[in-house]
Amino acid sequence: MEEMNSLPMWVNVFIGIAAALGGWEAIKYLLSLRANRRKDKAEAGQQEALAGQSDADLRQKELALLNDIVETTKQQYGELKQRYDELLVERKADRQEMADLRREVAELRQALADNEKETGELRRAFDASEARRKEAERLYCAVADCAKRVPPIGTYNPDNTDTTYKPEDQIVIRDKKGRFAKKEAE
Repeated sequence: MEEMNSLPMWVNVFIGIAAALGGWEAIKYLLSLRANRRKDKAEAGQQEALAGQSDADLRQKELALLNDIVETTKQQYGELKQRYDELLVERKADRQEMADLRREVAELRQALADNEKETGELRRAFDASEARRKEAERLYCAVADCAKRVPPIGTYNPDNTDTTYKPEDQIVIRDKKGRFAKKEAE
């Protein structure tokens, strides 16, 4: 016991309590707690490493997904840009075609106005010619040497309003086809 007395008092108290609580097994248990603590720390470190690795894998997958999205978006943008450029070319061609059509319509309207003007002039000339023709038909006589011809051949003047013929002499006889019938010789 003297040896025991050489130990500090707290060690003697500790050994006494350990012996009372379970003896040598209690001491081994307390020492194993310390060893288990190291083991638990190592396992926790491994779990943290595994968690970090799985988190890194998850981040890697997210990065790959984002890269795929970026590539898809770039491809779609390229396709849209190409389609936009095609539409711009079509739009420019359509605008050019519309300008050409407008120019053609303006030219056709001008030609129509010119034709209407010319037609109006032709209509007036025709009406004047028709009036002169009707006046000449009134005076028509198929007999070349007719003594009753007014005015005599070669003396008709459309500006001369003084006529000495009778209205019954103005009748022009036509056949069924609209041709002049010859007057009977007198």
